[in-house]
Amino acid sequence: MTDRDRLRQLIQFRYSPLLDLALSLLVIQNPERFGPPAPWEKRVLDRLPPGLLDRLHAHGQRTDLFALALELEDTTSLPTPDALRRLGEREPELAADLLAYWEAVSPEIGARVGVLTESLQREAGLLAQTDPVSFITRFSDRVSVAGDGDALILHWGKGMRVPLEDLSRILFVPSAFSPRRLMFYRLDRTQIFFYDPMHRAAGEPEEAPESLLLGFSALADATRFKLLRLIARDRLPAQEMARRLGLNESTVSRHLRLLVEAGLVGRAGQEGKFILYELNPERIDQLAAQARAYLGRD
Repeated sequence: MTDRDRLRQLIQFRYSPLLDLALSLLVIQNPERFGPPAPWEKRVLDRLPPGLLDRLHAHGQRTDLFALALELEDTTSLPTPDALRRLGEREPELAADLLAYWEAVSPEIGARVGVLTESLQREAGLLAQTDPVSFITRFSDRVSVAGDGDALILHWGKGMRVPLEDLSRILFVPSAFSPRRLMFYRLDRTQIFFYDPMHRAAGEPEEAPESLLLGFSALADATRFKLLRLIARDRLPAQEMARRLGLNESTVSRHLRLLVEAGLVGRAGQEGKFILYELNPERIDQLAAQARAYLGRD
């Protein structure tokens, strides 16, 4: 079996309300990372009972909600509310809060269920007719495939190599909430790709590369520019950046996640329990070159 055959066999498609629920919560809780709120966010927030978002944040500190969602969907075929009620047999408080959140977010999923399920059929049909490498890379230039298909390369920070031998499946999930054309999440031997079902192919000439848009989005904030200026001079942990700028560590961490996602910042090692971050100057140069190329000014 060739690497490309193995890659094709690993790809699966799933309509996953529970995973999408977890993604929506990640987006709502990280405004610095994902930018101005989308219309659906305001509608969901308006439906939430007081205190629920704080309780869900506390649950998220103890439990990986993506792993929980995948576990529930892998072990039961029940509708989402019933799966959460079954969860209540072992974790009643978490289940009650997730059920309350589901009540707020389910109208958004329901309004797009046709688009989400139709995209599964469309993408499965495309995979059957397309080389698997081309199929994956058409979603976004933030994912590529090494060699003849022996590993995925996820363009996050300085880049992450995911060998196919480390995976048992590559799960494509159409999302009602994805703020990117493609979002990555790794759970043990499952690589999840959330995708916008209305995405355009990455190679279409009028469509700007997603890495270009993400890079400039990361730069379009005064606080993130100050963080970049700090680590352009010295490798620093988030705690020291927060102290120098007079910010909360949690705020700095959320800004850093976007800078890392955009490839502008990378991890530079660790001192004790502190992770050090450094500027990736090559990415700055690449952004300028990408912009010139897209504008036809090369």
